Amino acid sequence: MTRTEPAASLTQALGAFAVALEPGAIPAEVRARARLCLLDFAGVTLAGAREPAMHPLAGLVLGNGGAGEATTWGFGARAPAAMAALANGSVGHHLELDDGHILGHVHPGATVIPAAFALAEARRAPGAALVAAIVAGYEVLVRVGRGIATSAMYDRGYHGPGLFGAFGAAAAAASVLLLDPARAGDALGNCCLAPATTFQAFKEGAGIKDLYCGWPAMTGVMAAQLAEAGIRGPRELLEGRLGFARAVADRHDLPGIVADLGTAWLLPTAYVKRHSACSFAHTMIDALLGLAEAGPFRPEDVARIEVSTHRFAAELDEPAPATVVAAKSSLPFCAALAVTRGHALLSDFTPEALADPALRALSARVAMIADPAMDERHAAREDRRPARAEVVLSDGRHLVAERDVARGWPEDPMDARAVRAKFDELVVPAYGAARAREIAAAIDGVEAMPDIAALGALLAAPA
Repeated sequence: MTRTEPAASLTQALGAFAVALEPGAIPAEVRARARLCLLDFAGVTLAGAREPAMHPLAGLVLGNGGAGEATTWGFGARAPAAMAALANGSVGHHLELDDGHILGHVHPGATVIPAAFALAEARRAPGAALVAAIVAGYEVLVRVGRGIATSAMYDRGYHGPGLFGAFGAAAAAASVLLLDPARAGDALGNCCLAPATTFQAFKEGAGIKDLYCGWPAMTGVMAAQLAEAGIRGPRELLEGRLGFARAVADRHDLPGIVADLGTAWLLPTAYVKRHSACSFAHTMIDALLGLAEAGPFRPEDVARIEVSTHRFAAELDEPAPATVVAAKSSLPFCAALAVTRGHALLSDFTPEALADPALRALSARVAMIADPAMDERHAAREDRRPARAEVVLSDGRHLVAERDVARGWPEDPMDARAVRAKFDELVVPAYGAARAREIAAAIDGVEAMPDIAALGALLAAPA
């Protein structure tokens, strides 16, 4: 089934939906896109496991010991389900290449998939149940974000994926654990433990930012496990007078969270990232790449770059980022990469790039402008993040381009072939073409697996 009877509360309705969602009731095209989301997240996580910055986290997770219930992808070890979700969600978010949703302001892949997969391994669940749990988690998470995130982010400065991610993870976890509707509601209620994540970590380039998806994935697993053990959560967590929505946002649309639940599928509208940077930089990057494609110019001939955009993106204006993490949220640095190298890929964000005199000099010549007109356009259409890039050349020419949506978003999507190409780019160099093919084939056929353990073993093995 895909619909539930009216529940006593919004929080309970979401939990009941998650556990009532049966694999056969999910449209084939939604399940196919869910498998593609799993493939995309597997690629970015396996590549992230190769990053030295992730090794201390893996060591911390594995050093805590506990039952070896689930795999840590790319590290060849097992950990308790909640800790595996922490590791895989954090590693998968590290590269800034995990998927997202514009209207939800969330990164569903890096929070929902680690939670669903870890518990599916722990319970020896079949692949069809894993896919259903992923769909349930995406649908719940995107709707919660869509109803609350705008005010939470723009009025309070919260990071939506970290703030809301536990709700999607808990919904997916409740689905895998086969909780009854009441306990599934408790799982969502137990997300009162969700972290209050702010964008300050992004602006400063603090390494803790990577846990902004792994921590809610872990929280969601534990919220569902607590509910399974009989520990009740608040039944009106989302909508209560002293509840979550009022605590984190000045404005919200709570009825809209469930208005189309089970009838309009939002998972297929998640975007796939091409650029290894904060999503607020993507429309600007694509605008600059379009200028370069239309008429190439030399970076040394650029006198200055002016980027007019909405106020939130304009605040990510650090011209000299001190860390690779900070560089991915520095719109001036991303602009310099786009103009100098013609892309902003994983290979562009390195300590060597941060020290590159040409990149640093050009980044310093980028002016970020908070444009009220762009604010109005963004407010009118939350699925638009307008950016206008003007490149002023030393010979006096002005080159201008503007974009409201980025490549990989629903209006300009990456199809299955493009997602597979991205997966290969990330996985083949370290793990080999044969391993990449084996993983991709296993994910494509995951719904026929009686037990996802075999896929877990493929994803766990180190390069």
